[in-house]
Amino acid sequence: MRLSSVFATALAVTLVAFPDRVPAATALEPFETVHGWAVERRVDGSGAPSCRMTHTAQDAAGETAGAVIVARGGRFLTLLLADRDWDFASGERLSVPLVLDGKPLGTNPVWTGDGQVLRAALPATYLPDLLAARSVSLRVAEADATFAIPDIAAAYIALERCESASAKPPAVAVEPALPSPARMASYTVGLAVERVLQDCDVAAQASDRAAVRARMATLRPEMIPYEAAIRHEITKSRGFSCPTADKEQAFQEAMRRFIAMSPDDLAAAIDIPSQPEVVTPVKKP
Repeated sequence: MRLSSVFATALAVTLVAFPDRVPAATALEPFETVHGWAVERRVDGSGAPSCRMTHTAQDAAGETAGAVIVARGGRFLTLLLADRDWDFASGERLSVPLVLDGKPLGTNPVWTGDGQVLRAALPATYLPDLLAARSVSLRVAEADATFAIPDIAAAYIALERCESASAKPPAVAVEPALPSPARMASYTVGLAVERVLQDCDVAAQASDRAAVRARMATLRPEMIPYEAAIRHEITKSRGFSCPTADKEQAFQEAMRRFIAMSPDDLAAAIDIPSQPEVVTPVKKP
């Protein structure tokens, strides 16, 4: 006996707590497979649980004989059991015990039938016992069935990962803020000082060299997108040459200011505005 279309449809939908009928279709994508459990998540943006986990059983011919589907929804755990030998009227309701590893669990849940499918919303208090079990059974008159649920605890952890991933909003790329003119000016001075210390024979104590490196390290992360352009402008406008003897004192003063002054103070000292110029429109008479 092959599976009915109702069962096939049930395996293609995400469950909701106490649905009147199995929805006709939904959009699912694979998330993870854990010890025979297929964890999937919704991609249609509906209000149903975002993820579900499914374990199917095959007969000797390789056809699906039954399935267990688990989804979370608020304070409830939705459990769907499907067996190809069942034949329940659509919407049929019955109260039968949920049996885990041969032992009935708590009060009898209310199950809703639909062809070869039974589904119920279980309280969250059932979860520890369910995750510790290796099989789940239903004792229904003339329709008893047992379903293997191997490694359900590991699969449930993957289900939680799926829900966490689905809950995260998509990352939005943010353009980095343009550094202030004062910091750009300070970094430009730093590039010049850094190159002189590297390429020229100038007097500089080890502590001064370390201080220059430290100041550049604080400025460089925000300047990386603009560093090539700054270096190009320096080369184009002034070129590069080591300071001559008569310029040594000027270099020492520039290095001292770069080390000791904040970007705003340094920009003011070299007469570079720390804020962009604001142009006020003038109305014509």
